[in-house]
Amino acid sequence: MKRLTLPFLLLFFLISINSICQSKRLSARVLKQLDVSEKDMVNAMSNGDSAAFKRIAGYDYLDINANGTKMTLKPMLIDVLNFKGASVHFSEQSQRVYGNFVLKNGRAKFYFGGQQVGEVFYTQGWVYRDKKWQFVHWQGTTTKDFLQKK
Repeated sequence: MKRLTLPFLLLFFLISINSICQSKRLSARVLKQLDVSEKDMVNAMSNGDSAAFKRIAGYDYLDINANGTKMTLKPMLIDVLNFKGASVHFSEQSQRVYGNFVLKNGRAKFYFGGQQVGEVFYTQGWVYRDKKWQFVHWQGTTTKDFLQKK
């Protein structure tokens, strides 16, 4: 009897751990909200709207740009004004979910007045907390394709 008890306890333990892990996964509805939050972030940038960007970004936001600059939320709120009138086209997108954190990767082309001014491979970090998505990280690296066009 003791020989049968141990495998059943182990099986029960593994099932319990799996159930706990699954309950911490984000629902499809919450993940769809991330797409809306990303669009809101892009609109805030394109409109040069620091107040809207602040509502979307987390207090721990960190930006590492292709031009070699790094900034936290406070200076970024000032810099948002420089993006007024810009547009961005995302492609080659993918995302990986880690609990309540999502990494989004892809290629972004930036335009001002219809003229392409940049192209980067990017990583965005988003965290789901306080029942909403918060934009907490951006990193962009200029693509070789764009550098060769110059």
